[in-house]
Amino acid sequence: MAPRTTARAIPRLLRFRLRHVLDVAFLGSYLIAALFPIYWIFVSSFKTPLDTLAIPPVWLFRPTLGAYQNIFVLDDYAWYFLNTVVIAIGTTVIALAFGSLAAYALDRYPFRFRNVIAYALLGTRFLFPIIYAIPLFQLFNRVGLLDTRTGLIIAYTTFSLPYAVWIMQGFFAGIPTDLDDAARIDGCSRLGAFWRVILPISAPGLGAAAIFIMLLAWNEFLFALILAGGGMARTLPVAASLLVGQRQIEWNELCALATATIVPLLVFFGFLQKHLIRGMVAGAVKG
Repeated sequence: MAPRTTARAIPRLLRFRLRHVLDVAFLGSYLIAALFPIYWIFVSSFKTPLDTLAIPPVWLFRPTLGAYQNIFVLDDYAWYFLNTVVIAIGTTVIALAFGSLAAYALDRYPFRFRNVIAYALLGTRFLFPIIYAIPLFQLFNRVGLLDTRTGLIIAYTTFSLPYAVWIMQGFFAGIPTDLDDAARIDGCSRLGAFWRVILPISAPGLGAAAIFIMLLAWNEFLFALILAGGGMARTLPVAASLLVGQRQIEWNELCALATATIVPLLVFFGFLQKHLIRGMVAGAVKG
């Protein structure tokens, strides 16, 4: 009986290994197809304009920093990069601060029309963004916020706040209310319990919301074009469109700008992912 059992187990083992090899091959092919455009953008940023447009493509070349020098030294793209960083960070911080407080109130306080308010916030994202852009343009033009970082932060917060509220409300709903009561018994106020107990436990939710909001604010184009097209508060997405002319496209400079746009996001996501894992592990141990 033992030899027959072993003979039957061998085909199963072969099928398992074959399926494992096919899975790895499929995932590897998908990963290569997904990362190759990013690789080509990165490599093209170090090419000359002649090598960038060469057919067939040039794989071996002498790297140059001419594209980065043109956009960040000779042009004003370093200022646009600073605008993007300040606006994205400001939007993320403000949206998380107000969104967390609003989500905590919606989850912990059983007042009337609570669900109506929550769904009304989400419903604002069902409208076309241009509907908000036109009245915001008129309002900012009257109060002097047009083409300013403050104006763009306010505009970005208007469409980032609903996401922050819904993401954080889902995390707050998974935290028992007994923790609030225990903190109140220990002498904390409502705000103290929220700040000292509930908010640290919901670190994974803060990280997820921060990644989502940062990505939206970093890559936003329409509001930046309409509200800050003059140049003082221009962001990288709008500045990148300036490299596309009617008769010529500066491909190597465009790739250099795209690389400078992608790298900070990768660093931010990598740093925040570590804190996400720590928050999830700490929450599981405490639970």
